[in-house]
Amino acid sequence: MSLIYRYISREILLSLLAVMVVLFLIIMGGSLTRLLELVAEGRIPADTLPWVLLLGSFNTLLLLMPVSLFLAVMLSLGRLYKDSEMAALRACGVGMRQLYGAIYTVALPLALILSVLVLLLMPVVSQQVEQLRAITHDRSDLAGIVPGRFMQAGVGTGTVIFVESLSADKQRLQGVLIERRVRGGPTQVIRAESGERRIDSSTGDAYLVLVDGYRYEGDPGSADFRIVRFAEHGLRLPEQTEVFMRQRTSMLTTAEIWGSAQLDHQAELQWRLSAPVSLLILALLALPLAHTTPRQGRFAKLALGILVYVLYAQLQISGRSWFAEGVTPAWLGMWWVHAVMLLVALSVLLRQLPLGRGNRLRQRPA
Repeated sequence: MSLIYRYISREILLSLLAVMVVLFLIIMGGSLTRLLELVAEGRIPADTLPWVLLLGSFNTLLLLMPVSLFLAVMLSLGRLYKDSEMAALRACGVGMRQLYGAIYTVALPLALILSVLVLLLMPVVSQQVEQLRAITHDRSDLAGIVPGRFMQAGVGTGTVIFVESLSADKQRLQGVLIERRVRGGPTQVIRAESGERRIDSSTGDAYLVLVDGYRYEGDPGSADFRIVRFAEHGLRLPEQTEVFMRQRTSMLTTAEIWGSAQLDHQAELQWRLSAPVSLLILALLALPLAHTTPRQGRFAKLALGILVYVLYAQLQISGRSWFAEGVTPAWLGMWWVHAVMLLVALSVLLRQLPLGRGNRLRQRPA
């Protein structure tokens, strides 16, 4: 039986690796698209993009580990059904108990590893992401500017900026050309020899101060233009948003929220515990859902499995929100979501138990 355990476990692990790689590439692709938009808007510096991408995708990938195992079990067992290997295993006396033994040989260690990562490492990664954003936030309004290119910048409504060169800290610009299209006002074209970012000590507002240049105001296509020569000219930069500096519950360590009476802390703790719990429940549900005939193929029940996981994940998200807002009682918390899914898994499993016994061939005594 240990040979069968190793064979099925190896199939699950190979499928798990493939599913994790696919999900990781999907997550990275979606995150990269959003982050590139922020870089183009000048909201985050381009040099911090790889770290923000990796750290931000790490937590999401941990939360997707349960569905990765769920799909891996369905795919690997689906292949066994398709190639009639499952029929051969049942003919040799392999039943549900042996199959679950092989599945949980993978699921139990994976749940333990996931628990350690979610409870201990995930808050640290969240803190690192917020610290990275806080460090780059003060210079993010000019970070998207690339020398030698016309860029949309955050120095006004409908603003395009061009610079010849930047200092190492991206706070001082050389050869600045700015076009500002203010709604209800004339178009402004500003040409300056240099510029730098300054903070008003009295108000704390940030300004882009241009030095030694000209400002042209007027409507394109008309000869009515106003030309102003200046020694210094300041453009107020947008106010810093709080999203980069906000203290989030996900950044608190597990020791800080363990035993806390605050509902949002309890909801965060149960949300972290939901990852390994859902992994074990989905592993229980994957076996009966993977049952197919050879004609159906290994992907026949995959759409159903994805639908089940989407409903389960949505219930967890709703349960967390309801718990944090006090809609559900504290003693119930988020555990009702897992209880419902456990009952569903057991009901589906019990419906297939007679089929499993019917397919087993008893060995006759010699």
